[in-house]
Amino acid sequence: MKYVRYLVVIPFLLFMDTLSFAHGNIVDYFLKNPDAWDDTKKIIHKTPTKVFIPDGLEGLGFNLTELTEGDEVAIVFLETQTFEKMKQRGFCDVRDKLLPGKNRVVSVITRNSGDRTLFHYKFMLQRNIQNVPVSIYNNGNTVLESRYDGSQPVKDISNLAGIELCEVDIR
Repeated sequence: MKYVRYLVVIPFLLFMDTLSFAHGNIVDYFLKNPDAWDDTKKIIHKTPTKVFIPDGLEGLGFNLTELTEGDEVAIVFLETQTFEKMKQRGFCDVRDKLLPGKNRVVSVITRNSGDRTLFHYKFMLQRNIQNVPVSIYNNGNTVLESRYDGSQPVKDISNLAGIELCEVDIR
């Protein structure tokens, strides 16, 4: 009987490690797979949010204004092959993460607080000078936002992974 318990518990623990490992490696998937952007666009059936920035990179960043408590979200910058993980609201400076020209940016939930039926995050793209917002782009609307409350049917895989896409054109 003792051995039966171990046989039940061990596969369960291995399965949980696999899930944790998969969530942590979604960033690697976008960084290492050159087709990830196009494949994701097909899966989520959405066009990326497009934002034009005419005045360079100085002070530019993504401001995480909302995040479900206990969650972690990652922003992946495909052109520079960098990422930033955030566990709380705050500003992510992107001067070293974006390049002049078109940039593809992906945001995704990398750690859920344990309630897979509820998450929300919201990023604004803005320019801060001395930690004070000077410009908020995309007409003040969010550029990356994902909300899933579990009471709605799952329409596509992005509901579960929180995947959002954005193209930032820097001049």
